[in-house]
Amino acid sequence: MVKLNDGDPVTPAVFGEQLRLTREGAGLRIEDIAAETKVSKAILNGLEQGNFKFLPERVFCRSFVAQYARTIGVEDGPLLESFDRAWEEYSAASGAYSNLEILTDDLGRSIRWRFWIPITAGVAILLVAAAVILRGSTSPGEGLVPDPRRSGVRTVTAALAASPVAKPTPQLQPARTKIVDDEDESMVRMTVEVNLGTECWIHFRDRDGMTGQQLLTNGQRLALELVGPVKLTVGNAGAVRLTVDGTTYRDLGLPGQVIHTEVTQQGLNPLGSGESES
Repeated sequence: MVKLNDGDPVTPAVFGEQLRLTREGAGLRIEDIAAETKVSKAILNGLEQGNFKFLPERVFCRSFVAQYARTIGVEDGPLLESFDRAWEEYSAASGAYSNLEILTDDLGRSIRWRFWIPITAGVAILLVAAAVILRGSTSPGEGLVPDPRRSGVRTVTAALAASPVAKPTPQLQPARTKIVDDEDESMVRMTVEVNLGTECWIHFRDRDGMTGQQLLTNGQRLALELVGPVKLTVGNAGAVRLTVDGTTYRDLGLPGQVIHTEVTQQGLNPLGSGESES
């Protein structure tokens, strides 16, 4: 295996060359690595060519490098150290210091608030406008209680009968009213929990287009309530437990493996790796 001195700068291109020479020294093709690790050729080529900007998050790439080393039959420590130095060089050069914020609140609830607030504000504006229109179309005498002792009672009554009845402005109906009515049939309640000492990135999208992503670390748990079916991507399949309406699923895949699945009330429907081969 090619070794680098501590003082030598390690750019993504230098790291990729080190990775490629190590593989060729073991007499393996990149197709052999992809078949053994279940990591797509597109990602493996990105690592060997130093194209970090086309790769997923650092934590997943680091797991891929560890699997790469074990498949070749070398210690993963030196390659991981070179990868870390190369990633720091890449981050410093591109300014790509992206940090995912860990959300402690219920993510599904916050998504629903962001969805309902604009609709509620729109309905309130329409109600205020309707009240202004009704007030402007009402004659000054209509709001007074008539005195039966006066002869003007008949005049006021006639005016009320002749005045047209203003039709209230129709209110906007929330887009997800039907979904709420059919909640028992379509809502999927699931919990994603990552093992202690590990981390996992997830991405989800439900039938109504609600989408989000989050990085879970060291035993963290995320509870979601979405409209099924839900498309779910798990970045480190061997590190999580998924509970769907009381049923718990373990061993979703290998450590570091990215899986795609569809979640419904009935269970999971694996969709494959979803990575395009190059």
